[in-house]
Amino acid sequence: MDAERIARNDATFREANEQIERAAEPLGIEPIPFLCECADERCTDIVKLTLAQYEVIRDEPRWFLNVPGHEKGSRPHVRIVSNCGEYLVVEKLGQAGEIAEQLDTRASADG
Repeated sequence: MDAERIARNDATFREANEQIERAAEPLGIEPIPFLCECADERCTDIVKLTLAQYEVIRDEPRWFLNVPGHEKGSRPHVRIVSNCGEYLVVEKLGQAGEIAEQLDTRASADG
């Protein structure tokens, strides 16, 4: 899978998670079921995180939430930043990282 497709697939899942976060936050629901943000557009795996845990990942436009093992489909365009047991924080590298930054709605809203 090429870097652009990986970044676009990941960004699609990240946008879905943004919607989940916006819906759950005012209700005070935690942990929140977030979608794995891997490159497989068919992935439906869920990871339950607190808002604070998800925000750590979202603070970096190149970082994504992955179920362990799902990062393998993105190699060599990804590296593991943190292995949290039930989930991984991965960073998109090179062109995939650049595209992920461009597609990050939070980064574009800040700029």
